[in-house]
Amino acid sequence: MREKKMRGINRKTTRLLERIKAYTEVFPTDFYHGYWHLHLPVSQGFIDSPKTPQKAKRACIQGLVDQAEHLVGLKPSDDYRVVALITSPELWGSQIIVFKGQDYFTRFFDRNSDDQKWVPLPKSRNLQTEKNLLIPSHFNVSGVTEMIIDEDGTEENEIWFVGELE
Repeated sequence: MREKKMRGINRKTTRLLERIKAYTEVFPTDFYHGYWHLHLPVSQGFIDSPKTPQKAKRACIQGLVDQAEHLVGLKPSDDYRVVALITSPELWGSQIIVFKGQDYFTRFFDRNSDDQKWVPLPKSRNLQTEKNLLIPSHFNVSGVTEMIIDEDGTEENEIWFVGELE
């Protein structure tokens, strides 16, 4: 028996990109503990489905990067940093984060506890090439392997950061 084809991929992708733009049209003002963030405004069932084509997933990632760049242009001061966080292989955890002040930004990247570790990916890895993305030249890109450790074992994922990292 053949699997059913996923319907409405173009429409769903277009709506996702429209929602990302709508939520990032103006610079955020409601910061909680030093940050504001926007998770993907789409269902996990769509974005992480093996039936969703790579073209749609790439468009989603590019949309996050583009809107992060848009927010950089709207920053009221240098007290803010804008970063697109891209999770892989599942995109559901991806988001745009705006950090207010250096303190939370620094603490956010300190992930070395008994239950979670971030290990830098090799410098030979290149998100821009791997996903065929257009990344602004003033943005930095950095990746980590996230290790979540619990009683069931260790789960590993990749997290890429694209934006104002330095």
